[in-house]
Amino acid sequence: MSKIHKIFFPSDFSETAQNAFRYCLLLADAYGAEIHLLHVVYPEYEMLDLPVMSVKATRDKIEFAQSALSSFTELTLSQVREQYTLNHIPQVEQEVEVGAPASVIAQVAQRLQPDLLVMGTKGEHNALERTLGSVTTGVVEQVHCPVLVVPEHCGWKPAGIAAYATNLSEADPYHVWKAAQLLEPFHPVMHVVHIANGKGESAGPGASLEEVEEFFHRHENNTAALQITFHELERASVTRGLEDFIDYYHIDLLIMFAPHHNWLDRLFKPSNTKKMALDSPVPLLLLKK
Repeated sequence: MSKIHKIFFPSDFSETAQNAFRYCLLLADAYGAEIHLLHVVYPEYEMLDLPVMSVKATRDKIEFAQSALSSFTELTLSQVREQYTLNHIPQVEQEVEVGAPASVIAQVAQRLQPDLLVMGTKGEHNALERTLGSVTTGVVEQVHCPVLVVPEHCGWKPAGIAAYATNLSEADPYHVWKAAQLLEPFHPVMHVVHIANGKGESAGPGASLEEVEEFFHRHENNTAALQITFHELERASVTRGLEDFIDYYHIDLLIMFAPHHNWLDRLFKPSNTKKMALDSPVPLLLLKK
């Protein structure tokens, strides 16, 4: 039975979002899932002695966004149906909220409890976004459900070959098993890869790649349908190593675990997960606690 029944998709009506929504529609078709579509409106303010929200201007933006959501859905669905035959036309519910996008998206995700959140991301980011985070990375840090990040120029392709990037955490066997469950409709070949840079950049406590591999050998009755191989590589950069691995093995989907980091960690020690969320050449599935 499919593990994905409800997909949450925030949209800003950009070309990046439209590309990701095409991917989302085809993903929902594969799972037989419904989609909850959200657009977040920034409130309008008038500068007087004190900033006062302009209720009418904000209401106008909400009404426009509601209409735009319908057009966005219809246009993207028609684009998909021109190229693909859908077995399951996803039911799409639409919602408009007011506020700061990352926090509102996280609040709606908390209310909806989706099985998966899908977002698009641009390949180029300014220095401020790379330091403090884009909306996408802000959402990833706040939500508790798995997040699928779709690069702006990445078209639909079933996840036939997937790679899980391990940092040798004790929980990695569980994360790989969880990813395999989520991807069950695609029956993927799974590569588990550890990239070491000789400086401890990717090191994690409590496990080794051999121990992760041994876990799967011990539980092969539960993972018999999963084709899985293990790789350990040394590169100067973990993110560059992953990009090279993706290219060499023709990976369709990269999978990582996204742990929570506090504000100081985010500011001074940008994570490999965050870097790949901005730069991954293929869709990136981020598993959460």
